[in-house]
Amino acid sequence: MTEQRTPPRRITIGDVLCAAGLVIGMVTSYTLIALSPRLLAHHAILLEALNGSTVAIVTGGAMVRVGRDPLFLVAVAPLITVVTYDVFFWWAGRRWGNSIAGFYTRNNPRAARWIARAERLVHKYGIWALMANYYLPIPNFVIFLACGTSGLPLWMFVLGDLIGLLAWEALLIGLGWGVGHPAVHVVDQISHYSTRVTIAVIAVIVIGSALRRRFDATRANRRSKTTGELG
Repeated sequence: MTEQRTPPRRITIGDVLCAAGLVIGMVTSYTLIALSPRLLAHHAILLEALNGSTVAIVTGGAMVRVGRDPLFLVAVAPLITVVTYDVFFWWAGRRWGNSIAGFYTRNNPRAARWIARAERLVHKYGIWALMANYYLPIPNFVIFLACGTSGLPLWMFVLGDLIGLLAWEALLIGLGWGVGHPAVHVVDQISHYSTRVTIAVIAVIVIGSALRRRFDATRANRRSKTTGELG
């Protein structure tokens, strides 16, 4: 009996657009980490809009306290990331399902545990897990992938993500407001030494990535040797 092979899946324009969005988002996030020291003091709202980082939102709250930025813009700017980043992870989960999960968990047991936990939460709680996403000890993108894989409709995903992000924002903006002038002073000092801080941040990113790849490779080799010995 001849074994029938499943023909390879054709790559569509949707696949290309989704992959391009993920790659652009990843490159942008690393670039903004390096540029954050320069942007925080004078362009915190722009930084919020581009990556919605915790530091940027807290800084925005402090800027509101001292009268540098309006509260409305500080609150609205991070919501742009829902469309520019989060939706692409949902889309990836929707288009590629378990294949995208396998890509992220390859030789990474921690990521595998995150995805398994996220899938259980989304399956059990649906949109409520998405709303609580920013408070869970799981990377946000893992929940987004699980929402797409589970078949959560786009409108429900966007709604849940917006509600969860707004609740998270309120906490961070309130924290920045409470700290006020001391936080702004720290940001101004960071901006003053932005070139040195940027170089240090880039060095940490590069060294951290290299060490993580080396650690994952070593762990994968140990696992393969153990499997070979048991076999």
